[in-house]
Amino acid sequence: MEKAVVLDILPSGAPFTLSQNVDSQLRRRNIRVVRGGYLTTPIAFAMSIERFFLMVVVISPDKQVKFGDEVDLADTTTIAAWARITRSDLSSAAKSELSSALDKIISENEDRFTNFFNKASPITTRLHSLELIPGIGKKHMWDIIENRRKPFESLSDLKERLPLISDPRKGVKERILKELEEKEKYYLFILPPRR
Repeated sequence: MEKAVVLDILPSGAPFTLSQNVDSQLRRRNIRVVRGGYLTTPIAFAMSIERFFLMVVVISPDKQVKFGDEVDLADTTTIAAWARITRSDLSSAAKSELSSALDKIISENEDRFTNFFNKASPITTRLHSLELIPGIGKKHMWDIIENRRKPFESLSDLKERLPLISDPRKGVKERILKELEEKEKYYLFILPPRR
């Protein structure tokens, strides 16, 4: 069950041109896309709560969703269709809401991110996944690895035990925002884009 948080709603449809990939994804789901790629049905911009990918969601005509709502993507009575998009496809309101939505998700799922710091492993012989978190270099990486022999209980515990490390919540959020640009070589948190 994939849940998503609504970042913005456009009740009259999308006043932007969809990429050819998004256009074809929606057409396969029998969503009316008029010439030039404009959607004429109510849509929302949303972000997956578990895998952090961004999407445009076509709302069923008889349903309403509000900004900040959590929607189940498998609920076909509410969601007629959805297609993955990039951060640049978001409306300006959705882009501005993205940061606070991530803050909320990270706070509500702190165990998941604490577990990342407790179990993160090397990616290559020269690069550790911890080093991909902004603010963590080689020295802080080794500090985390040495201190996690006794697992961190929370992100606050990590910060208390290693006070010289920048705020782990902020680092995780910055990494997710960077991955949402879909230009990274390695992905820690979001579902990697299809290439």
